[in-house]
Formats: sequence, C-alpha cells, structure tokens
Amino acid sequence: MLLWPDHPAFTTPLSALKGVGPKTLAHLAAEGLHTTGDLLVRAPKFYQDRRRPTAVADLAPDQEALVEGTVISARARWSAKARRRFLECRLADDQGDELTLLWFNCPAWLAGSLPRGRRLRLFGRVRVNSGRDGGRLEMTHPDLDFGSGEADADEAGPEIRPVYQPVGQLSPGLVRKLMEQSLALLNSCPPLFPRDRPTAGQLTDPIEALLTLHAPPSGFSGPLPRPDQTRAFRQLALFELICWRLMMLRTRRLAGPSLARSRSQEGLAAAESFWRALPFPASPEQLRVAAEVTADLMARQPMSRLLQGEVGSGKTAVAGAALFLALGRGGQAALMAPTEVLARQHYDFFSRLATPLGYQTALLTGSLSEKEKRAVRAGLANGQTQLAIGSQALISRATVFQNLTLAVIDEQHRFGVRQRLALRRKNAAVDLLALSATPIPRSLSLMLYGDLDTSRLEGRLPGRRPVATSLFEPGQRQEAYGRFLELIRAGGQGFLVTPRIEEASGSDPDQADDLWPSLADLQQQLAELAGPSLTIAALHGQLDQTARAEVMDSFRQGLTRVLVATSIIEVGVDVPAAQVMLIEGAERFGLAQLHQFRGRVGRSGQDGHCLLLPARLTPAAALRLRTLAREHDGQTLAELDLEMRGPGEQLGLRQSGWPALTYARLPQDLPLLPRAQALAEQLWPSQPGLSFDLMEKRLLSGLD
Repeated sequence: MLLWPDHPAFTTPLSALKGVGPKTLAHLAAEGLHTTGDLLVRAPKFYQDRRRPTAVADLAPDQEALVEGTVISARARWSAKARRRFLECRLADDQGDELTLLWFNCPAWLAGSLPRGRRLRLFGRVRVNSGRDGGRLEMTHPDLDFGSGEADADEAGPEIRPVYQPVGQLSPGLVRKLMEQSLALLNSCPPLFPRDRPTAGQLTDPIEALLTLHAPPSGFSGPLPRPDQTRAFRQLALFELICWRLMMLRTRRLAGPSLARSRSQEGLAAAESFWRALPFPASPEQLRVAAEVTADLMARQPMSRLLQGEVGSGKTAVAGAALFLALGRGGQAALMAPTEVLARQHYDFFSRLATPLGYQTALLTGSLSEKEKRAVRAGLANGQTQLAIGSQALISRATVFQNLTLAVIDEQHRFGVRQRLALRRKNAAVDLLALSATPIPRSLSLMLYGDLDTSRLEGRLPGRRPVATSLFEPGQRQEAYGRFLELIRAGGQGFLVTPRIEEASGSDPDQADDLWPSLADLQQQLAELAGPSLTIAALHGQLDQTARAEVMDSFRQGLTRVLVATSIIEVGVDVPAAQVMLIEGAERFGLAQLHQFRGRVGRSGQDGHCLLLPARLTPAAALRLRTLAREHDGQTLAELDLEMRGPGEQLGLRQSGWPALTYARLPQDLPLLPRAQALAEQLWPSQPGLSFDLMEKRLLSGLD
C-alpha cells in the first residue's frame, strides 16, 4: 500500500515509461504495480558493492564480487551435456591468477569483443566448477564494463548498485531500468516540504530520503548495510507514520459542515424508550458512556467515537440507545457487523424493539438474493426503512441512504479505516460510533484509531464473573474431554473450537506437528464419547447462510447442546446458556483471540469454563496459554499479545481494512508514533497542498 501524498513523481502511470508495452504492463499490474510510486516505494532487497575490485585469489564460492583483469583467451565451445554452444573466456588479474567467464546463448557481438589483452571490469557471482576442470573458479553471465560504449553491454553504473525483488516474470534488468526511469522523475521534482515551511528543519524531505535509499552515495565507508538498516529507511518509516496520521486527520475532517441538531427531545425520548424496553436495568457505567455518546450526538460537529469494553460490558446496549436517538430525530441509522451470523443476531434483537415504536428495520447481507437486496436498498433510498443492519453490503456503492445520520460499526477491530471512509461517503455529516470488544494496546490506539475519540466501558455487567480457564497438556486429551462432557451433562451448553475445518496436512512444513483431526472427525469423536443423548452440530464458514442461521437458532433454543465450530464464533455470538468451551489446538491462537473466545461462555451469571487443549506446547505457546489461564483483564492481555505476536497477528490487520506498512515495523517502531503525531499536526495547516486522493481511492477499492 502506498502511504504517500499525491505527487507527480508517484502518480505517473507505468505505461508512460519506456519499454512498458501491454505484456509488461500486465505483469506489473499482476503484482499490484500501476504507478511509478508503486515501484519507488519498493526498497532494494540488498546492495551490490562495486566500489573496489577483489583479487581472484581472495574470491570465495557464492561470493558476489567486482574483478578486474586482462583477457587471455576467448573461444566458443560445445557442451555435450547441455547440448548447446557457449562462450568461454579466461581472465587473469594483475597478480596472474585466472578466472573463467561463461556465457550461454550469448549475442554474436560478444565473441568478437574479447580479444586477447583487452582489459575488463566485471561483476558477478563466483562458483566452483565441479566437472572435469574441478576446482576452477567461474562466473556465469557476469556484468561487463568495457568502457568503450558497446550498445548491448552493461554500463558501469553506480559503484553501489541496488538489487530489487523480482517482479513476476520480468527480467531483473528491465525492473532496474523501470526503476531508474522512475527515480529520474523523482529527482526532477522539487522537495515535498519546501525549506521555508516550519517542519523543514525537523524532517528530512522524503524525496531526498527515497533517492538516498535507492542510490546510496559511493563515498559510504565500511561494509554495506542492508537497505532496511540505513538512515534513509528509518526516515521513511517516520514519514510513513506521519502520512498515516495525516490520513487520520483528513478522515476526521471529512465530516461535513456543522449541523443544526433538530428534534432533540424526540430523539432523547426514543432513547429512553429503548432503555425501558431492555430486560435488564442499565448499569452506571453504561449510563456514563451513553451520556458521552449523547453529548456527541447533540453537538454541532458530527461524532467520531470508539467505544471499547470487555466482552459482556454492555456496549451493544449503549449503541442501541444511540441508534434509537437517531431514529427519534427522524434520521436513518445503520449497524454493520463483521459476520452475517452476528448481523442476523443484531437484527433479531433490534427489530423486536424497533417495530413496536413504528421504525421499519431491514437486514442487508451478501447472502440475500439480488431481488431481496434490491428491495432492501429501495427502502433505504426512499426513506421507508429507518434502521439497516447488515454486513459490508451496507457500504457497497449500490447501497444508498436517503438520510443516514448515524452509523455504528460493531467489532471495529475486524474492519479498518477504509470501512469508516466508506461510511463517511454515504453522508459527510454522519455520526460514527465504532465498537470493539478487543482491547487495543495503548501504543497502537493512536495509529489505528487516530480519527476517533475514545470511550471505555469499565468492568462487566452485574452478575458476570471471570471465566475459569484451565490448561491441559497435549497428552491430556482424554482428561480435557472428560471434564468438558461432565460440565455439559450438568445441564449447560458448550462450544468445541478447532483452528481448521480440514484435517492437518503432514506435507505442510508449517503444520508438520499439527496432527489434530478435521472438524467433522472431532464432531464424530465427540458423539461417540457423549452417546446419543447429547445433540451436537457444526458451524463453520463453508456452510451457506441459511444453514448457519438454522444451526445458531437450534443452539440458542437449547435444542443443540454442543456446537463444534471454527473461529467464526469469535465475535458477537450470544448464547446465555453456554457454559463451557474446549479449544483444540489452542496454541494456534493469540491471547486477544482466546480472550474473545472465552467471552462466549458464562454470559448469564452462571460459572463459565474455558478448557485449553494444545496439540503441542512450545515454550512460547506455554507462556501465552499460562498467561491466559491466570489473567482475565483484556487490556493486559492485549499489551502482552502485542509483545509476543505483533499487531498484525493480534488484530488481523492483513485481513481487515488496514494498509500494510512498507517501512515502519510494528511494534518496534511504536516509539516513533508520538513524534509522527506531532509533526503531522504541524504539517496539516502548513501544507494545504497535500492531497491523499489516490491513497483514499485505493483504500476504498475492492469494498464492492
């Protein structure tokens, strides 16, 4: 993802470069490369050191080296093994030591360009010949510098040459030429931050840093570092975090002009009706946070707020009061959930409360037929439907609201800034409330939710107790299942969670020791242990939505006692009678995800139990699982998970709406965030010309 403001050197289509025809363009597009900026942000893989020649006597096998010498002989030879001709050249350095150079399928001009006595300067990888001339040092297809301008010969080039990752089937030489053209465009551009701006002395201009990253000065002393260890790379990491913060500021300022809040009393009355309709009284914490949300909804500036709270802390009720306040003022409201199972659960709950008050509610998910989707969207477009609940279908371009005034995103950690942007596009003045039951480490909050104010629901609802968590050894499978069935037979319901649907493949080196059975086999084994009196069903992502809904309805009604499921039950599944959870392969999950899993049980005041059964227990996994067994505070677990696994694993960033960072490394670079924030705040008013339209367009692409 290109985290960079719009800039001529970055927005030039690659089709404008020399040597890029339709076929090359297709290869580039297949790798996600469309503009010169896409190329330029790709850091070199490593640098080739061409500053000083190496004597042949000092060469080592598999070493890349620069060598100078004189041609002794050059002749065409035939390889019986390869059944082809090749050119062999013997070269002697100034000490008289010889090196053999080989070219296969060489151009015709090359054989005539290597007369005896000619001086050559060449660069390549050394290998040892293992054939009849065993022990001889060779270079195959080295880069040559004749110094006489042959059109087909490589020019001397820089003494420190960058080497890039391959791009599809394109040759390294073509990739280098395209990069050189892109760098020439960049070199001709003025600084991004002129010297007369306030930040000029605090931040190396990113164009300068990028040029240095791709072309380090030849005067660099000592061994060459890896590109990601250079000062230029670190400067670009800081700039990338600044750009992300600028994007957060821009997202927040997308909120439309100040609104005159109308029908406030009707809205407050509708919110009160919602609270009275709940089967339980609101807790003091819920009322406190609801007051913060209400104050935002009554303010003239549209709300942008994140509501965090543990599983079972009552976030949904607070969001419900906000939804009904928006409906009472005559606007439309929407609630978006990450899964259709959760969306349907919310629809069942809110429609029961909204319908008696005269509000029409609709469910919009991807599994609906096209006819059903058109009907729902027509109701939203003409205003007949006031409350929409659904999945990402709510933010597709085809979904248009007549007057969307409040959007709620449930389980925000499953989404990202791109979904928030898409909702802003529905109505620039929309109020936005994001919910998250996954605690976000404080060090990450600024980056992930820099466009949102934050409220926190502390503690749990009255009657909710911590879930007792037990860790079994990999060899204690019988004991773990015995305890699980004992708790189920005592009258509860339970979940059996497995990391995968299919059986582990022993041929997969990443899963070589992960030999637990498939979901279907687990279901069968559990049925054999439990006997016919215990009803068992399966829930996973390969079921269609109708089947998922039937399975969940049966489980909620108590007709099914055990649900064998994948991580699909991680978020939002609310079955009050569920008392126990057994997690197979527990080491495959992170702390934050395991904490979410166990939040599915013990939700109605009874004791909850979580049984952890790893397939293997490495020292790192043992530390993680033992920590979960003794620690019940989600915020503490989130901080530990960040240290142990990093933000990508913890928050699922690669699967959600967060762009992959190119230069910044998290969590290592989290200390850069405060400085990035401060510089971004300075840059925002002092750089009115900065635009992020291209980045925003890419963030929003693919949501339909």
